[in-house]
Amino acid sequence: MSLNVTELTEAESWEFLGLQDVGRLATAAASEPEIFPVNYAASNGRIFVRTAPGSKLAEVAVNGKVAFEVDQLGPELAYSVVVKGSAEILEHDDDLVDAEHTGLMTYQENEDAPKNVWLRISVSEVSGRRFVRVA
Repeated sequence: MSLNVTELTEAESWEFLGLQDVGRLATAAASEPEIFPVNYAASNGRIFVRTAPGSKLAEVAVNGKVAFEVDQLGPELAYSVVVKGSAEILEHDDDLVDAEHTGLMTYQENEDAPKNVWLRISVSEVSGRRFVRVA
């Protein structure tokens, strides 16, 4: 059995991102890389993440350069899309309204630490691959 690897176009990569809702945000502050699983929404060439105050926000405040990865794994077919860009904490009303219009819901809400802070990743690079097992 072999593996057929196809590079996705930018449009195909964004289409895949629009169909998923969980990804991994990679940051690197203080020379230590971190990866955080997050719920997200892809909209108009940007990635939106809703989170609570904590290490993700501290990392982004120190160094906004991030990577973001989404994948899907099946027995015969797999996808991987990687985004690179700059993350920022949204504070202005117009930006917050734009983020809220994505309809993003998070899987884990906590009354003690509500996920009421928005991040927006402005994408500078997106690449994707499709992997198909061939008999």
